[in-house]
Amino acid sequence: MATSFKHEVTTNIGITPVDVLTAGEGFRLTVIGCNIANTTDYDTVNVNVWIVDASSTAAYYVKGILVPPNTSLKLITNGEKLILPEAATLRIAADVEGSLDTIISYVEIS
Repeated sequence: MATSFKHEVTTNIGITPVDVLTAGEGFRLTVIGCNIANTTDYDTVNVNVWIVDASSTAAYYVKGILVPPNTSLKLITNGEKLILPEAATLRIAADVEGSLDTIISYVEIS
């Protein structure tokens, strides 16, 4: 079983949900860090995060969390981990267009 430490950077996330991380075929992912930054100068941004499974069922991981302007949120903290099995996706959206940047740190296991 091979493991690799990786990260995924996504910028300008807005109203349209964006799949920021997907476990490929034959892989599972352990998310060990998720930082969401509000890049606006004046807007408090309402953020939703979903997990979408292999059968396209989406469930909220976080719903309606507020991130003030020019600040960031650490979504996974204190040793918490989020497991994404094969074909699962982490999806993020905001209520302000082009307002979020994310950095996801994870371990890919094959």
